[in-house]
Amino acid sequence: MHVSATLTMEQDGKITLPETVRDQYRLQPGAPIRMIETQHGILLVPLTDAPMSRALAEELQEWQALGAESLAMFPYEDSEA
Repeated sequence: MHVSATLTMEQDGKITLPETVRDQYRLQPGAPIRMIETQHGILLVPLTDAPMSRALAEELQEWQALGAESLAMFPYEDSEA
């Protein structure tokens, strides 16, 4: 499942993840999430005691290989238009 959503940051910097994402990853309040700043955005990865899965590692490598071309996959929506 791939979810794309527009999130709004609150005054204190908080964002709310969609319920479908919280359910999919079984995230509860207080769950640790690692933020990884990439060259072209921000990646959020739920932290568990398990090592990174092979599938996630491969997906990260694919994104890194795409570089700037990956930005075209997410067209910018101008809210003022």
